[in-house]
Amino acid sequence: MRKQTAISQEGHAALPFLAVSSILLVAAIISFVTDRRRLRNGVFLVSGVIFGWLGVVLVSGNNSAPAFMTWALAVLLIVSGPLLAFFLVLNGIIMLHREGRSPGNLLSLLAGLAVVALPLLLAALQSEVPGLGAVTSVVAMMAGYVGFVFVSYLVYSLIYSHLPPRRHPEYVVILGSGLNGESVPPLLASRLDAAVRLYRGKHGGSIKALIPSGGRGTDELLAEGAAMARYLQRKGVPAHRIIVEDQATTTMENLDFSRGLMERPDAPVTVVTSSYHVFRAAMFTRRAGLRAHVIGARTAGYFIPSAFLREFVAILATYRWINLVCCAVIITVPWASPILSQAGGSLLR
Repeated sequence: MRKQTAISQEGHAALPFLAVSSILLVAAIISFVTDRRRLRNGVFLVSGVIFGWLGVVLVSGNNSAPAFMTWALAVLLIVSGPLLAFFLVLNGIIMLHREGRSPGNLLSLLAGLAVVALPLLLAALQSEVPGLGAVTSVVAMMAGYVGFVFVSYLVYSLIYSHLPPRRHPEYVVILGSGLNGESVPPLLASRLDAAVRLYRGKHGGSIKALIPSGGRGTDELLAEGAAMARYLQRKGVPAHRIIVEDQATTTMENLDFSRGLMERPDAPVTVVTSSYHVFRAAMFTRRAGLRAHVIGARTAGYFIPSAFLREFVAILATYRWINLVCCAVIITVPWASPILSQAGGSLLR
C-alpha cells in the first residue's frame, strides 16, 4: 500500500514536467510548420525533451531501468567534460597549424582551455574565498544557459541540414567566401560544385539561373561573383544560365542583391553555402524575405568545430538583447533569493 502511495505521489510530481514537455513539443511542431528557419524551433524541442525526461524519471520511481539510464547520463556528462576539452584543444592546435593565427581560429582552443580551467579555478577559489557560493552558482548557471543554447542550436542545425526542400528552386544563389587573388579556393569551390550538382540533378530543369554572389575584397584582384561565374562555366554551366552578383560584402547583401536580380522576388530559391553555415544562412534568408531553402557543401572535418563555434558566437550576437536579459536574470537570482526569503519571513512574523 505504501509503495503504491509513493508511486502515486511520484506520478503527481511528474505531471507538471510532462505537461510542460507536451506544451513545448507542440510549440516546436507549430513553429516548425510555420517556418523551419527559426532558432526557437530547436529551443522548444530541446526544452521539451529535457522536461519530458525529468517527468519520465519521476514517474519511474524505483524502476531500475530509468534509474540506471539517469546514472549513465550523469557519468557520461562527467566523462565527456575532459574528453570535450581534449578534443577542442587538439582541434585548436590543428587549426592554428593549418589555417594560421586569427581570432576565429583560436576559438576551439580557448573553449577547450576554458572547459578545464573554469571548474578548477572556481574549486580553488571556493576553498580560499569565503562567501563565494553565489558567484559559483552564477557561473554554473551561466555555463548551463550557454550550453543549453549551444545544444539547441547544434541539434536543430543538424536537423535543418537534413531537411528536403519544400519546392523546386527557380534560382540557386551561391554565397561567396573569399578568393585567393583571382582563383577560387577549395572552400568556395565546394560550394560551386554543390550548385553544379544541383543544376545537373533531376530537378535541375526548374532552375532558371545560378547566381554566384560576392563583391571584390581589398586583397582580391576581381569581384568574387565574376571569379565564381568563370569557375561555373569551366564546369559546363552555360553563360546565359548564370547571373553574376558582384557587389555584396556580407551574407545579408548576398541575399538582398541576389533577390534584386530575379524576375520574381518571391521565386523559390536554393541557397548554397558551407555545411557549418547552413542554419545561420537560413536565418538570413528569412530576414531577407526569400522563399528559400539552404543546403551545405562539404567542409574539411578539422575546420567544422571551430567554424560551428564561430557561427554560435554570431548567433549569440544576433539575439544579444534576449541573451542579455536572460543573463541579467541569472546574475540576479542568487543574490535576490536570500533577500526575498528574509522579506517573506518578516511579513509572516
